[in-house]
Parts: sequence; C-alpha cells; structure tokens
Amino acid sequence: MSAPGNPARSRIELLPWHAAARERLEAAIAGGRLPHALLLQGPVGVGKEQFAAALAAALVCTGRGERLEACGACAECMLTRAGSHPDLHWLQRPEDRKTIAVDQVRELAERLAMTSMRRGPRVAIVTPAHSMTLNAQNALLKTLEEPASGTLLLLVTSRPSAILPTLRSRCQRIELARPDADLARAWLTTELGSEPPARLLELAHGAPLRALELAPHAAELDTQMCGLLDSYFSGRRDVTATAEDMLGDGLPARLDWLESWLGGLARRRLLADATPVTLPEDAVLQRVGSEVNITALFGLVDRLREAKRLLDGSVGGQLLVESWLVELAGSVRLKGVDG
Repeated sequence: MSAPGNPARSRIELLPWHAAARERLEAAIAGGRLPHALLLQGPVGVGKEQFAAALAAALVCTGRGERLEACGACAECMLTRAGSHPDLHWLQRPEDRKTIAVDQVRELAERLAMTSMRRGPRVAIVTPAHSMTLNAQNALLKTLEEPASGTLLLLVTSRPSAILPTLRSRCQRIELARPDADLARAWLTTELGSEPPARLLELAHGAPLRALELAPHAAELDTQMCGLLDSYFSGRRDVTATAEDMLGDGLPARLDWLESWLGGLARRRLLADATPVTLPEDAVLQRVGSEVNITALFGLVDRLREAKRLLDGSVGGQLLVESWLVELAGSVRLKGVDG
C-alpha cells in the first residue's frame, strides 16, 4: 500500500514554518474539536508530507506534553522513526503508476476498521491525495461518512481543486504556506552549510524543500536551459527536438526554470528598476527584447502552470510541450536573432 523509501515516513520533527498550523491543531485538540479528516494543502516544496508525518507521530506519542510534537524517546516514537508503527498507514501511488487506485483505498479502509495494534489512535496519510482516481475518492468518501472511532485521515495535496468537493467538505483544511524569504534563507543556510545562491529560492518559487532539492543542480540547470532556448530561438533546433530534450527525468525542474525565467521577463518589462536576474550576461534572458507583450507573457505563465498540472497526471507530454514552445516563440523576440 505504501511506496517504499519515502523519506518523510520516518520524520517526526516539524519544520520551522509549520508552527502556526501546529498551534491551530493544538487548540482544536484542547477544545475537543479535532476532526476525523484533515486536508493538508499548500504548494510543492513546503514540507506537507513531513508535517503529516510529524503530526501522526505526535498523536501516537505517549511522552509528549501539551505541545503537539513527538517526544522522540518513547516506544511509539521509536516505532514511528523506524517506519514500522502498526497504527500509522501511508497510502501512496505506486512508483510505476500515476494514480492511487480504488483497491488501495479499500485496503486502507479495512485496516482502519481493525482494532488499534498499540491501543492508541490510528492515523492514515494519503499523498498526493489529488492522484486518487474518481472511484478511489468515492471509496474514501464512504469511509469518511462512517469514520471508525479513534482514527484520523490526513489528505496531503498541492492541488485541492482536483479532489471531489464532497470529499473536501468532510475535511478540515490546514494551509501550509511558503515561509517568508528570510526564514527560508536561514533554514537553507543551515541545511546547505553555506549561504544559498540568491536565485535558488526564486527558482523554487519560495519553497525551501524544493530549493534544497534543486541546489546541487541549479548552475547546471541554468546552463542547460539557456543553451536549449538559444538553440530553439535561433533555429538550430526545431520544436520537436527541443520538446524531446525537455521531457524525461528532470522535466519538473526544467518547467520550474521556465516559470522563473518568464517571471524575470515580466519584472523587467513592468519595473524599470527590477533587480537584475543572476544569469550569465550572454544568457537568453538578457537578449530578449523589451517589446515582449506582457499580456502574452502572463498567458504563457498560465499555460505553463496548466501544462505542469497535466503532466503530473496521465497526459502525454510531447505535444503539450511542443504547443507551449510554439506559443513561446511567437511571444518573444531575441535581440541579434530576429532583429
């Protein structure tokens, strides 16, 4: 039922920017208002799965105080940290599939209906919840309509709109937002052991965990994408070959780079004193003409985000990426290439 090797499964610590969400749940528990289901939503890279894991660990912990944080020392915490607590269940899409199937949800429902193995609460984490098929969501809805006593269901998603309204309505929403830039930079500095490059958080859209993931490859990504766009705009590589270069492993990072690049274009177009983008001086971004149409630019961003959403599902990518690249070429002009 659970995908192996998920590093979030054994984490019992909250991240610094999770404090507000933790305090909200502490108040709900103190008032006897903790629901049977929570919808943990927020952008990619803010640690939603780690929050879910830490929350689950705190709920089964027998040594914690008033704060909703696991003690890390009791027998329950030892089991949680080892990823083997019998009352904590992870429901994820298999590595070879893009969806969570109805049979997986039914198996989870059967487990939650059983008596607690450790005589405490039972917690199930479904992630990413938006990857459940329609039948799987309907099956989970039946479980929520008649929840077993002492159970908590955590739905983790970056796309709440892809979850059935009837399912969302039975969950209390907990928003996990991006931290402010100073907090994100401080955390990254600790994790990396040095001050992160100025552009790293921009490339990750302000999401610290995404920035940490991109950190080892950021310079290589800049070089790759600048070269790819330069070849495409100059006509040395056609749209089909360019799309093929973008697809495959690393596609999410390349799409994030494009969104960041378009954001740089927008700032240069709208703000005369915009902070210069920290790419090489001969990079494609530096050579795009100021006559780029701002309306077209925002349209490109919207369609890029839609493409990212579709590519996360079952839609094939070649034609989708090609279509976007054709629109890109029609919206920007490169100095020294097309006059």
